[in-house]
Amino acid sequence: MIHWIVDGNNLIHSDPQFRQRMKETGFEAARQLLEHELSRLRSSDETFDVVYDGGSALPGRTGVESSIARRGESADDRVLALARKKGGSGTVRVVTDDRSDIGSRLDGSGVEWVSCADFRKLVLKGGAGRNSKPGKVSGKPAAPRSKKQVDFWLQEFGVNAEEE
Repeated sequence: MIHWIVDGNNLIHSDPQFRQRMKETGFEAARQLLEHELSRLRSSDETFDVVYDGGSALPGRTGVESSIARRGESADDRVLALARKKGGSGTVRVVTDDRSDIGSRLDGSGVEWVSCADFRKLVLKGGAGRNSKPGKVSGKPAAPRSKKQVDFWLQEFGVNAEEE
């Protein structure tokens, strides 16, 4: 079993897709997208705990738990507490770019530190390949991920937004 503990704010701010969603529709929408993607891409032997600095609780998704740092507690403290709690129950990987604080406090604990860029490569970008069958290609194109992409395709097909 692989337990991923994700510094949600850190990942959202470092990932272009989530950062774009946050700019367009707000932080809560970026959180929902992140958790949806993790639920969709996870394998049966993975769990995700996503920790945020603030916000409101979101409904749980399969294999994804989210939590908000409590008053007087930082998200870093919450991440470390979860890492200690999950230690010894499989592989525990903490996802953050905050190597100077969280990463350094993990040294020697048997918990692995993974940068947000490496996580994107391992899970977010490579995730679809982990769960899909080799050679199986969907005929459906990916949905546009931003208003700019939607506007581009509307213009390409000669649709005026005011006509709708």
